[in-house]
Amino acid sequence: MPINQSPGSYPTFGEYVKARREALGKSMRGLAAEMDMTPAYLNDIEKGNRTAPPEGFLGKMVKALRIAREEVDDFYDLAGKSRNDNFPDLTPYIGEKHIARVALRKARDLDIPDSKWQDFIDSMNGKDRP
Repeated sequence: MPINQSPGSYPTFGEYVKARREALGKSMRGLAAEMDMTPAYLNDIEKGNRTAPPEGFLGKMVKALRIAREEVDDFYDLAGKSRNDNFPDLTPYIGEKHIARVALRKARDLDIPDSKWQDFIDSMNGKDRP
């Protein structure tokens, strides 16, 4: 895998982690040691026998696997997919913010299209779309 291949181009979290580790020339034992994880646990993740690890390990993975800032969201999306759509970077925030849950339910009920979501994101970033 080229070092710059996006996490979003992989079907599973484990396949991405393995490919990224190998592209960086890291052994399973070496990467596991960097993350304070057992090699057996990392092996199970790579083989798809375990879901993505807890949030603390995911942060360590981002660093150890040298995932670019612009690819972190894709990385967390893969992790969430491995957890049956339980996205570790979003679930705590959504759980704490009643208004976020209200907004998401409203968007779901109205079947808000991607273009409206993009407008919303752009407005948060201070951009106007033509």
